[in-house]
Amino acid sequence: MKKILYLITSSEYGGAQKYVFDLAVNLPEAKYQATVAAGSGDGELFKRLAGFPLVKAIKLSNLKRLPGPLAAKRCLKEILELLTKEQPDILHLNSSMAGCLGSWAAKVYKKNTKANLKVVYTVHGWVFLEPSFLKPRIYFLAEKITARWKDVFIVLSERDLQIGLKRKISRENKFVKIYNGLNDEAPCFLTKETARKILPAEFQKNNLPIIGTIANFYPTKGLQYLIEAARLLKEKNKNINFIIFGDGPEKKKLEKQIAESNLEKNIFLAGRIPSAARYLTAFDIFILPSVKEGLPYAILEAMAAELPIVATGVGGIPELIENNKSGLLVEPKNPVALASAIEGLLADPNQKKNLAREAKQRIKKFSLAKMLNQIYSLY
Repeated sequence: MKKILYLITSSEYGGAQKYVFDLAVNLPEAKYQATVAAGSGDGELFKRLAGFPLVKAIKLSNLKRLPGPLAAKRCLKEILELLTKEQPDILHLNSSMAGCLGSWAAKVYKKNTKANLKVVYTVHGWVFLEPSFLKPRIYFLAEKITARWKDVFIVLSERDLQIGLKRKISRENKFVKIYNGLNDEAPCFLTKETARKILPAEFQKNNLPIIGTIANFYPTKGLQYLIEAARLLKEKNKNINFIIFGDGPEKKKLEKQIAESNLEKNIFLAGRIPSAARYLTAFDIFILPSVKEGLPYAILEAMAAELPIVATGVGGIPELIENNKSGLLVEPKNPVALASAIEGLLADPNQKKNLAREAKQRIKKFSLAKMLNQIYSLY
């Protein structure tokens, strides 16, 4: 029986955590034993894993998104101690910080013990593509330096594969492209009537179109551009309700922007809702205004919910959505384009229906079973 150790930076539940969860809980019990270790966050990943007693869950006290030098040193030691204790056959790293520190710890561990440890690293969107000046350069160097200590890179899209090769992160034979997949039976969507009960009372009364998204509140999600698009639509006297499921470090900035734009009655920040995808049926249009992505589960779930989708053409999104056929793709950081796409869809019910139907058909190409089989074959 092989022991798999999944390592991920944060325990708050997002796309990368869903990925780890799906891999860990679906491992064939006769062949594998899974352990999931995660660091900072609200612990939602651990809460979900609690229902699966065969999966061991470990909280790391020092692992976080942006540790200082001393914290990084403590984290490296903590991961090394974890490897020594668990003695896994495979270390599967997820997210950039866990990828860098985890592969470094694996290098030391293998040198000290002569263990035959295989290191797999899933790239949930290259971190050096984040919008910043200095940080991307640091992230790129960290990825480049630690690449030699990783045996396999799983990339989630053709775009990330080509970026990895172009930037010479590692040798071509180390890269494998495997799309994220969604379970045919999940999520279990609520009826529209039930889902809309989560809306504020004024939204339920005015019966206006609902534009919604699900996202952690990070700069990469581009939510400030969605808010600006809402302001532009309001200026044109377009009466629309917006709802955003999620939470995160950008919350205060977003709340300030909403207040300054006089949109308190138009945008509802619903907070982090367990199994938020169930409520997608409350939306008339799903929107994802990201400036950086891997292959977002939020888009896959919106496709499964048969929603018309407006998204930015970043990361692997164009590999999920064919523009003007299964959704609408716009430029990132462009609130004018977002507003125009929303306005156009609301004015054309037939296009909304056609895009949603095509998205529902296309989701069949992105199956969880296929994803699991491809990844387990690497183990």
